[in-house]
Amino acid sequence: MQLVKVNPQFYQECKTRGVDKELLYNKAGRPCVLIVKLQYKGMYHKFVVPLRSNIASNTPKSQYFPLPPNPTTKTGNRHGVHYIKLFPIDSKYIQKYRIDNNTYMQKVKAILDRNEKAIIESCQSYLCKYEHGEMNPMTPDIDGILSWL
Repeated sequence: MQLVKVNPQFYQECKTRGVDKELLYNKAGRPCVLIVKLQYKGMYHKFVVPLRSNIASNTPKSQYFPLPPNPTTKTGNRHGVHYIKLFPIDSKYIQKYRIDNNTYMQKVKAILDRNEKAIIESCQSYLCKYEHGEMNPMTPDIDGILSWL
């Protein structure tokens, strides 16, 4: 699996177009998992799925892939790949996320690589539910983003 960050220009474009609700943005460049091909409405698209450090402990396990807590994970919360926060992306908005000197992120990457198939299947399953109207109100506006990509 590839860890990436999203160019701030993408978030600005979403904001300009009014489709920025529920996108997770931070200036440092939140790490995301890049999934090259997920099917949505009969077409394949690139999606990114953010890593999130403070997923509420009562969040159903079907909504995220758990990872070891990071330094910003608050007591009682979870850290993981948060499926319901996935959104489509174009290659021009993807930047490398450097983990060369970060032992923790290297460990996370190894966990992601070992579980790649399960993560992709869970993301695809969530997208199928979203497509059929079973969407979580915390999910970004997938259709709105796709309309201008």
